[in-house]
Amino acid sequence: MSLRTIGSLCCLLLATGCSKKETPEYRLSAEQLAWQPYRVGDVLRFGQARSSKVRTFTIKEIDDRMVTLCNNCGGGINLGPGSSSTSQQIRVDVLRTDTVRYIRSASSTPARPDSIPLTQGDALLEMGIDDNDGDGPVVVQARLYWDFAFGNSLPVQEAVDGKAVSDTTARILPTLQAGGITYGPVIQLSNNSFAASASLPRTKPIRRLYYAKGVGVVAFLEGGTLWYRLP
Repeated sequence: MSLRTIGSLCCLLLATGCSKKETPEYRLSAEQLAWQPYRVGDVLRFGQARSSKVRTFTIKEIDDRMVTLCNNCGGGINLGPGSSSTSQQIRVDVLRTDTVRYIRSASSTPARPDSIPLTQGDALLEMGIDDNDGDGPVVVQARLYWDFAFGNSLPVQEAVDGKAVSDTTARILPTLQAGGITYGPVIQLSNNSFAASASLPRTKPIRRLYYAKGVGVVAFLEGGTLWYRLP
């Protein structure tokens, strides 16, 4: 065998063994995206049966991007070669606009605990595809926040698959009637203890929240008062 032939075989073997593995790309399906109904500029209005008060929230920003992560890379012991995957990730930011919110600062004191007005929106919804570090299964992961005093995982995957939710703080309801309007399906979430303890000054704890497919937050229980979405 000539040196030229041997060289050609070596190049072929190297090209075959070292070819770049295509990075898998995962996007949210239409059924999954139906649980993210918000658009920038949307104004969400809520009322209650006990008074004529109205609360308003404005969707300030939606960050929808494809994110590439390296699985099994860095940090700890690598048991195998690293691999990359690209997945769709969405974050929705909201700002309460019917009143001024305040936040604690380094200069806050018991007599003046909330001297800085809050003017920036904060997360309402975080949702994206997770492939479990390349090991699968590929599922949607979501987390819901509300009025800066509520936070919990949103079981969108279970709602899409029609499966029972193992988390005792969440339930999937076929329908819910709130403010004379029927929604469905609806995810009912109870607040987690950490989020409740981190509520802002001058606020009551959000005990429960209702999130409907195609609509978003349709009702929330604050203390003993139920606030519901207005048309």
